[in-house]
Amino acid sequence: MANKILVTGASGNIGAPLVKELQAQGADFAVLRSKHSNDPGVETRVADFGDVAALTQAFKGIDTLFLLFPLVENKVALATNAAAAAKAAGVKHIVRSSGAGADSSSSFALPKLQGTIDDILVATGIPTTFLRPGGFMQNYATYQSQAIKDGTIYMADGGKSQALIDARDIAAVAARVLTNPAAHAGKAYMLTGGEDFTGADAAKTISAAVGRSVQHVSVPTEAAVATMNQWGVPPFIVNVMDSLNQIISAGYASGVSPDVENILGRKPRTFAAFVGENSAAWK
Repeated sequence: MANKILVTGASGNIGAPLVKELQAQGADFAVLRSKHSNDPGVETRVADFGDVAALTQAFKGIDTLFLLFPLVENKVALATNAAAAAKAAGVKHIVRSSGAGADSSSSFALPKLQGTIDDILVATGIPTTFLRPGGFMQNYATYQSQAIKDGTIYMADGGKSQALIDARDIAAVAARVLTNPAAHAGKAYMLTGGEDFTGADAAKTISAAVGRSVQHVSVPTEAAVATMNQWGVPPFIVNVMDSLNQIISAGYASGVSPDVENILGRKPRTFAAFVGENSAAWK
């Protein structure tokens, strides 16, 4: 049976490895860009989440749609546009990169935002699958990269553990779902790594890999908010990040889910392996 896939967010931590996964599987897919680009061997469709008419045109002929929205203040509006376009274009299945704990009734800003968007997609009546990952290992190679070089990682985590996941494992799960969507209709998967560890544990692993001491310091969530405000971070982002820090500090981000292993038939990548791959960038 034909299954034309469209990938949005194709250049990010999840989208880029997802494209590679789909290419390796020989899947029939295209990527959505906001402007024309030259991606050798990859079909590109052009539209912006802010333009329902352009999205509808881009979604035509698509059987399975992978949705990944940017973290922006009008994210709900963009999701509403995508939902309307998907319905108008006759998309048969939606797979969405959501977030851990997504719940429109949550008292925390980020899960509430994610859950609100999930509800909008369910309301289309199109069969949906939600991928709900926890924290990314990649954050250590991006946001925390300079801190690691400087020797001290400051995090508002309350000293609590997380089961961080390598974004490439999220992409691998997404590829499995996108290429066989009917088997996953109506399901939501909690995606974590295979091990629970604290920031202090992570710092020890990084220290061993780079050959020098890297410390982890837990700071109060209020201090993190003050720092973000001092740096001029937009209020919307401050609110979202503060809610995430509160969730982690309360211990709600702890715990390992079996979903990645169940879907892929292998264990998730380990943090030690991730660190080994990135250690040269921190030295």
